Amino acid sequence: MISAVLSIVGSVPAQTLKDYLALRKESKITKSSSVDALDNFVGEKTIELRCVVKGTLEFDGKGSIYVEYPDNRGEQAIDAAEIPSWLKGGSVAARLLVKATRAEPLAVVQVTLLAAASDTDIANYEKANAPKPITPPKKPVVATTVKRGTMASRGGNPGRTRFVVDPLVVSKYTAFIKNHNKKLSYAKAQEIADAVIQWSITYRLDARLVVAILITESDFNPGCVSNAGAKGLGQLMDENCQEYGITNVYDTNQNLYGTVRQLREHLDRYKGEDMDPEKLALALAAYNAGPGNVKKYGGVPPFRETKNYIKRVFVRYKQLCSGD
Repeated sequence: MISAVLSIVGSVPAQTLKDYLALRKESKITKSSSVDALDNFVGEKTIELRCVVKGTLEFDGKGSIYVEYPDNRGEQAIDAAEIPSWLKGGSVAARLLVKATRAEPLAVVQVTLLAAASDTDIANYEKANAPKPITPPKKPVVATTVKRGTMASRGGNPGRTRFVVDPLVVSKYTAFIKNHNKKLSYAKAQEIADAVIQWSITYRLDARLVVAILITESDFNPGCVSNAGAKGLGQLMDENCQEYGITNVYDTNQNLYGTVRQLREHLDRYKGEDMDPEKLALALAAYNAGPGNVKKYGGVPPFRETKNYIKRVFVRYKQLCSGD
């Protein structure tokens, strides 16, 4: 059961799909969010929630909508000033546009319904308007030759042996990164792709795994900062930067050096083959929650955030390997 309390005040759901999509576009929403988005934030944001309406109740001029979230993420009673007739049949898959507000960290989140639409209608719309996916190659990156010597360390950038990789491979990774985060310039996407590939080869990792981690950590946003103070593409903490001699955590080369090296060290800490699911889960848990917590609990810590993190990375890595 999620901790958020939803309060729907004076809202009138959109009467047509066109109205819903217009509001969705105005709010710059392109996909639904997990109900986790209502946890642990301060401020105001508009999101789309995907749910199943299990029933409705109207009494004395007030209404309630009882919803169930996917993947057993809990149920919720949502107050509504007006309930659309199409939601009153029970077990109706729906999308809800809501505005969530929390004044301070410990305050109860207040959520106002902006609009409601059929989940099927939105899914069909998304499918019809989805951009053609661009995926990295299905095979791991392989360096064909190696240039002798290391790259010069400038501006605090760690030096690295420069591996020669098929330009087509770099271009595919660049296209994938640019397609995933359209705010990036092509040059920045290429810079990220190159650093991912080079450091992955240096530390004997599958570049697709690193890509899956970067999507989960920052969605390729070099300036990303978490509430806990994690920074950059791989969400490095200040202690990581000190340990690895990183002077600019927002520098692409330095951040990805720290990201890949840290993952390599976590994998080396546990026995077994690198891509053994159990070993990889422990390494990802250590990356997310720290190796101290993995040791304390004798395995993956019982933290919802950590368990969800591992699941998201596994799913994305599998998709990248399959080319889906």
